[in-house]
Amino acid sequence: MPDYLKPLVDDKNPFYCPSIPAAAYLTSVRNRIQANGSTGFEHLNLSQAFARVLGQSSRGANFDGEKATSSDWIFGDSFSTGHEWFSSPSPVQDDLPPYSPIAGPRRAKLEGLAITDVAATARDDLKRKNLFSDLGAPPKYARSIQSVHESSFDLDIHPETLHFSQSIASSPLQNGNLARPQALDEDKNSSLIAKLDTILPGIRLKERLSAFIDGTPQDLMDYLAKNGYINERTLQVFRLSSVRRIAFAPSIFDENGLNLSGSEVYSVFDNRENFLSLHELSFTGVRIKHSDLLYIHHLPCLSILTLEKSGIGNEGVFLLVSLKNTLTRLSLAVNPDIDNDAVPAIILLHRLCFLSIMDTSIDMIGLRRLAQHMDESEQIMDIEIPFACEVYVDEVHTKYLVNPLPPLITNPNACSQLTTAALQRNLEAHAACNPAIVPSGTRSELVQRLSDLLTMRRLDMLVMSMLEGNEISVRKE
Repeated sequence: MPDYLKPLVDDKNPFYCPSIPAAAYLTSVRNRIQANGSTGFEHLNLSQAFARVLGQSSRGANFDGEKATSSDWIFGDSFSTGHEWFSSPSPVQDDLPPYSPIAGPRRAKLEGLAITDVAATARDDLKRKNLFSDLGAPPKYARSIQSVHESSFDLDIHPETLHFSQSIASSPLQNGNLARPQALDEDKNSSLIAKLDTILPGIRLKERLSAFIDGTPQDLMDYLAKNGYINERTLQVFRLSSVRRIAFAPSIFDENGLNLSGSEVYSVFDNRENFLSLHELSFTGVRIKHSDLLYIHHLPCLSILTLEKSGIGNEGVFLLVSLKNTLTRLSLAVNPDIDNDAVPAIILLHRLCFLSIMDTSIDMIGLRRLAQHMDESEQIMDIEIPFACEVYVDEVHTKYLVNPLPPLITNPNACSQLTTAALQRNLEAHAACNPAIVPSGTRSELVQRLSDLLTMRRLDMLVMSMLEGNEISVRKE
């Protein structure tokens, strides 16, 4: 049986044992006591803390009855398997200094301990199953952490200036290369073509795409979109590529017999790691549901969105508000279900510089509200308006007097201050352009009629200013 000359003592946790059970160690101590006799015990150099714990917590048990196994003992970080440390003739004396809340001696030696006291101590058993709670003490068998360096010291601080490259944008969204993994830049068209040929077999796609072998993933995407080959599986191939533009075609459904997945194709955009470089998205001629727009809410670079002839209504326009921080160009043309109720959502898209609402149900009431907001927010935007609004603007001189001169008024708030005769003169001037205007009635009727007319004129002037100042395109049917 190996001889354990000295135990490893952790004075913060007297139950700590790194590698051997207590029974094995105490059996070794008992054998050594018997071998050395009564005169040699003082050379064992046992720790005072270990002797104290051994005497207080291990009385009345039989060590021989305890199973000699080390499976439930925790090994310290400083010890390797085996018993080489315990058999070392000169162990480190200051490996674990005694713990004391008050400054005290680092190590005490057990001198003059009687053999009979140690023998009585050796007959007691460690109560390892008792809870060890000492206000923040370590777990029962774990080694406590003690600082080796307890003396004060000084630190010399030498700050260094950090230098940043000016070629890198401050925001990842401003640099397409930073917004996607570096591995995406290494995408080869050859591997993309091979995957596409596997997904769409039997149409000689590999031969057709061989002309783009030296191109970019965008070239492949444009070809697939032009020929109606985009479906959920082909989009999965490009989801981590540097594609910036996707134009869906009506054949996304079943016109060509290839794309039968329907609107499930848009679920590819639902993953926030997909299409981080996508800049433009077009659904021209593709009938989509309002719920399909939920898949594109989080696209970080989407700035151009075309929903012409997509069949959406006011609800779909409100679902686009989540893109207000990135969307700069929006086409809602040829969607008759969009009316004046969608104007509040359009107003929230504060970064728009182009808007198309041709062939929608938005009339002059909604257009006036939009023009008023643009005037108040000093926003500049090119706009394509419905044909009915364009006709109204061209014939506005038949609705009222466009440029009244003094003493006629133009401020609707001043109507209540005019006399009845002055109110009649103003209404008669406008009635000369539009016979439908009645210049007679009670004073309150005249005030209300002139005030409404001048308010409409002011808003119409904002609409015309918006149209004439931004070179907008108006289509006639």
